[in-house]
Amino acid sequence: MMHLTGPVGITVNPSATLIALVSLATAVVFGLALLPRPSRATVTWSTGFGIAMIATYVWVAATQFDSPELRALSSGLIVCFEPLLWVGVRLYAGKRPLWPISVLFVLAAPTALVLSSATDLYSTVFRCVFSGAAVFAGLSAWELFRLRIRARDVILPLALISSAFVVVAVFGIVAAIVGIGSAPGDELSMLRDINGVGIQLTSVCAAITIVLLVRTEAEPQGQARASAEHDGQDGLRIRLDRARRRGETDWSLFDIRLDDPADLLEASGAVVFASIVDAFHLHVRDALPAATAVVRVSDAQALALIQGGDEAAQHHLRGLLEQVSTIEDAGPRASVRVSASVGWAGALAADYDPDAMVRAAAAAAATARDRGGDRWERAAEVPTVTLEE
Repeated sequence: MMHLTGPVGITVNPSATLIALVSLATAVVFGLALLPRPSRATVTWSTGFGIAMIATYVWVAATQFDSPELRALSSGLIVCFEPLLWVGVRLYAGKRPLWPISVLFVLAAPTALVLSSATDLYSTVFRCVFSGAAVFAGLSAWELFRLRIRARDVILPLALISSAFVVVAVFGIVAAIVGIGSAPGDELSMLRDINGVGIQLTSVCAAITIVLLVRTEAEPQGQARASAEHDGQDGLRIRLDRARRRGETDWSLFDIRLDDPADLLEASGAVVFASIVDAFHLHVRDALPAATAVVRVSDAQALALIQGGDEAAQHHLRGLLEQVSTIEDAGPRASVRVSASVGWAGALAADYDPDAMVRAAAAAAATARDRGGDRWERAAEVPTVTLEE
């Protein structure tokens, strides 16, 4: 009689599962977020995933060689994922990234764990590092919930798993303080297991959120930009109508354009160019008063409606051009010359017509670019004095 039996000897190695999930999440982020949408945020996120993937291979090596040093190094690298996630979220939101705090943790966590791996202090150091990573996880969740995006549900996978990390860390701290639960050695082993499972869940949830953020919020750029430009034009029209009714004549429209964007892209590459674009729009906002209406038309163009007399407008224009020119002074952009051309149109001369102001400012910006860039021109028959003059 033939006996049918099920598959024999098929097992799932936890280490293989760890490597497979983290490697898959890393490939997804690199392929679907970084390569199609390179930016400072996606580069930071991808770096975190790369470190996490390396950590999983170190973990397997530690298991094979029964090395406490490698196990400590792997644990330290795994928790470095959290501060890089947080920095990436802040960069995505257009906020200051606060690199020193994150870099300090990324360097200190693995170093402290490796140095204490053969001592009695290891369990205490591990709990401190684990708690520190939980702080960054909580900050990531906080920043995610504060994001101003259309599809709010895309943040939930990463925000919820980050919040769960905080809850686990809090319970661990409470258990250690009150002295309840398992023995110290067993508790440390449990924290290691939680760390391993946590990186699997966090990497998958982070990959989902990051890809959805990058592609659903930024994928239809033509549509998004057209919508933003339309909304911005409506806002300009409303402000100009109000200015006309109040008899305010000191309103101006600036058409601000990055000089030679195609050449910059070719010379610097997609990743650096994305960083330049982010810095360009950030400097445009920083150089103008807070009450200025700024519309991001495209990567290389912005419109700004500002109130102030001629002297104030010239002062802001000089400051704006100076700020844009400093983009070349940072990091890999040091060899790239960055500048902008600005067209200036007055509201009174255009009879408060936003369409006429946009056309006049665009023509003036084109004139400034044709005359060498890194300057501004006013929409008038006789151009005003430029920055170089």
